[in-house]
Amino acid sequence: MEADPTSSCDEPAPKVTQRAERLEKINQQLRSEIDERLRAEERLRKSEEKYRALFEESRDAIYITAREGTFLDANRAMLGLFGYTKEEMIGLSAREIYANPADREIFQGEAEEKGSVRDYEVQFRRKSGVVMDCLLTATVRRAGDGTILGYQGIVRDITGRKRAAEALRDSQVELLKRHEDLNNLFKQVEEAKREWEDTMDCIGSMVILTDEEGSIKRCSSEVTRFTGRLYGEIVGENWQALLSNSGFERKEHTGEGVELFHPASGRWFILHVDPFKKRDKDGVVGKVITIHDTTTLREMAQALELKNREVETKNSELEAAYAELKATQAKILQQEKMACIGQLAAGVAHEINNPIGFVASNLSTFDKYIKRLTEFIGLQTKIIETSAPGEAMEQQRQYRQALKVDYSLEDVAQLLVESVDGVDRVRKIVQDLKSFSRVDEADYKLADVNACIESTINIVWNELKYKATLSKEYGSLPLTKCFPQQLNQVFMNLLVNATQAIEKQGEITVKTWHENGSIVTTVSDTGCGIAAQNLNRIFEPFFTTKEVGQGTGLGLSITYDIVKKHGGEISVQSEPGKGTTFTVTIPVRKD
Repeated sequence: MEADPTSSCDEPAPKVTQRAERLEKINQQLRSEIDERLRAEERLRKSEEKYRALFEESRDAIYITAREGTFLDANRAMLGLFGYTKEEMIGLSAREIYANPADREIFQGEAEEKGSVRDYEVQFRRKSGVVMDCLLTATVRRAGDGTILGYQGIVRDITGRKRAAEALRDSQVELLKRHEDLNNLFKQVEEAKREWEDTMDCIGSMVILTDEEGSIKRCSSEVTRFTGRLYGEIVGENWQALLSNSGFERKEHTGEGVELFHPASGRWFILHVDPFKKRDKDGVVGKVITIHDTTTLREMAQALELKNREVETKNSELEAAYAELKATQAKILQQEKMACIGQLAAGVAHEINNPIGFVASNLSTFDKYIKRLTEFIGLQTKIIETSAPGEAMEQQRQYRQALKVDYSLEDVAQLLVESVDGVDRVRKIVQDLKSFSRVDEADYKLADVNACIESTINIVWNELKYKATLSKEYGSLPLTKCFPQQLNQVFMNLLVNATQAIEKQGEITVKTWHENGSIVTTVSDTGCGIAAQNLNRIFEPFFTTKEVGQGTGLGLSITYDIVKKHGGEISVQSEPGKGTTFTVTIPVRKD
C-alpha cells in the first residue's frame, strides 16, 4: 500500500483514531458478509440435499434432459420403470425410449411453445422392448436470458389404467347384453314356473311348501285330491294339522324318512321334510314337505326280504358245506399225496435194499478172498526167495515192482473199507426212508419222537443244508402212542417252512423235552418272521403269504389238524425280521 503523501507522522491523534474505527467497521462488515455468504452456501447445500433426497425417493419417475434430448439425470423410479442402470440412462438419447420417434418432435414443439406440457399421452419402450402407455408432464428449463437449456418432467405408467378402462368399456357392453339376456331369461323362468307347476300337479306324490312357521304357501294338486279339500282352503293352514285332520298316523322314523299310515285307505307313506332356501336370502325361509306312497314298494320289499332270507339261509348252508368239502378234499389229497410219497419211498427203499444186500455180501466175501490172496502171495514170495536162483529172484522182483503188486494189495484193502462205508451210508438212507414212510407202522403205535424228527431231518436235509445251520437239542423222551407217519409230516412241514423263511443264510434250531406228562418240540428259525396281522390266520386252510403258485396254504392247516388229532396243541411266536418259533405239545400216552 503506497504511503499517503499528505500523511504526516505529526498527524493529530483524533484523526488516527477515527481512521482506525473506520477500518474496524469495514472489517466487521466484511466478516458479516462472509458469514452471510457461508450461511447461504450451507442453506443451498442443504436445499440441494433435500431436493436430491426428494428427487431419488419420489415414487414418480423424474428425469432431466438437455435440449437435444440427452438424459442428464434420472431418479430410481425412472430407472426402475425403464429397466436401465444409472450409467446406462445418463447420456442416453430420449429418442431411444419413444415407441414412435415422431412423438418426440411433437412433444418438443408443444413444450417449447407453451413452456410446459401436462398429461401428454405417449407410448414409451422399456429396455426389454416392452411398450407401455404413459402420461408425460414436463417443463422447459431456461437460462436467465431465456435460452432453452433442456427439459425436466415426470413419467407415469398408465398401461394398467388403460387396460382397466378398456375392460370397463367391454364390461358395460357385456352388462347391456346381459340385461337383455336377463329379460329373456325372466320370460323363460316365468314360462318354466308355469310348466313346473303343471309338472308338480302331474306327479303322484304330495308336495307342500310352507313358510318358517309351517303355514302352507303352495301345494300340488295331489294334496287337494287326497284330502278332498280345495286349494284355497289348504293355503294358510299348518301342514301338520292338515295331515292330522286328514287321518295320517305317524309310525316310525326310518333311514328314508318318517313313515306314515292312513287307516282309511290302508296305505303307507314316507314323509320327507327339507329346508327351503332362496338364492337371494341367507338361511332357511321355509320347508318343503314331500309325501310318497310306498304301499306297493312296502309289499314288494316284504316279499323280497322273505325271499332273500330263504336264499341267504340256503347260500350260507351251501357256502359252509362247500368250504368244508373243499378243505376236506384238499386235506385228503394232501394226505393221499403224502401216503403215495411214503409208499414210493418204501418201495424205493425195498428195491435198493436188495442190491445193497448182495453188494454188501459180495464185498464181505471179496474182502476174505483178498486176504487169502495176499497171504498166498506172501507165502509164495518166501518160497521163491529161499529156493529160486538169484536171477529168477531178481526177475520176480522186477515183475512185482512193475505190476505194483504191493501197492495194489494195500489199495484194494483201502478201497474195500471205503466201499463198505458207502454201502453202510446207503443202508442208513434206506433205513431213514423206511422210517419216514412208516408203511409198516401206519397204525396207532408206540414211537420215539426224537427218532421221527431225526428221520425227517435226513429226508429234508438236501433242501435245508444249503440255507441254514441246523442245531439239534434232543431231550430224553418217553415212548408215546401216536401215528408216526403223521408226526413225520408235521415235522417236515415245520422244517420246510423254516427253510423257506430264510432268504440267504440262517439258523434252524430243533429242541425236544418232556414236561408235565407231555412231549414238547420247538422248531425255531432266524428267517423273515410273520406279520402280526397274519398270526391268527396261518392255520386257516388255503391261507398263505407266499406268491401265487408257490404255496397251497394247506401245510400248516394239516399240521394243526394232526396235532389236534393227537390231543395236542401247536402255537407260534414270531417277530418280523427276527424269526419264528413253532411249539408242538402232545401228551404222552401208553394205552
